Amino acid sequence: MKIFEIIKDKAFWINLVLAIVLFNVLIWLTLEFLKIYTHHSETITVPIVKLKHVNTAIEMIEKADLNYEITDSLYNPEVKNGTIIDQIPYGGAIVKSGRKIFLTISTNKPPYVEMPNLVGRSSLRFAKIELESRGLLIGELIYIPSAEKDAVLEQSIGNAPIKAGTMIPKGTTVNLTLGDGLSGMLVDVPFLIGMKTVEAEMTIKGYSLVMNAFYDADVLDSANGIIYKQYPSAINNEQLNFGEPIDVFISKKLPDYILKDSSIMNRINP
Repeated sequence: MKIFEIIKDKAFWINLVLAIVLFNVLIWLTLEFLKIYTHHSETITVPIVKLKHVNTAIEMIEKADLNYEITDSLYNPEVKNGTIIDQIPYGGAIVKSGRKIFLTISTNKPPYVEMPNLVGRSSLRFAKIELESRGLLIGELIYIPSAEKDAVLEQSIGNAPIKAGTMIPKGTTVNLTLGDGLSGMLVDVPFLIGMKTVEAEMTIKGYSLVMNAFYDADVLDSANGIIYKQYPSAINNEQLNFGEPIDVFISKKLPDYILKDSSIMNRINP
């Protein structure tokens, strides 16, 4: 009986209808809110900003109701500083309003890279690979007499030697001094006994030979040490190929046995 009385109650039906209407209104409001919040069905075409200056690109992105972030800069001397060289998403892509566009711009300021160690351990081919992998350029190739063909004997920037590990700008040109191999040409071994180290080094270079120096413990000033022995000797008219080494032994002063050897002293003081 109570159920039939409730069904016949007019207030019951009014409240039921109101509840249904209110429920539908809440659902509609929720859907509309989600549409607004997620920009449902609202899309934007990403502007093409690649190769445009960063200031122009930012204006275009903001005008399209999009956001941006500069994520990287790359050194490219051929592109004007501040030019957009890449964008994600690409120009013409369809995205929602507020999407972030990631930009890569060019810079004319080169990054610094470490100069590799090429001297004594590299051939010309290996040196090229090492330099190019770091974005460095190979400049002048200077060949001098040496037993090792194409061995790197010196690395320099301009006329100044550059040490391994030095930080230099990417794109720097590095000059290499290389060995040309033994040419088969012979040269007389110079007489070096009694010479100071610096004088002997210049003399040896003048003969297109290479000096290997061995210092005694008493030598404090290497440039002013005195040569007291050499190998090969110059006494027996020995000869060497261009680029071959000559060993010199250096002390603070000439030993007594040299000073007492008239044949040697006559050559030192003719």
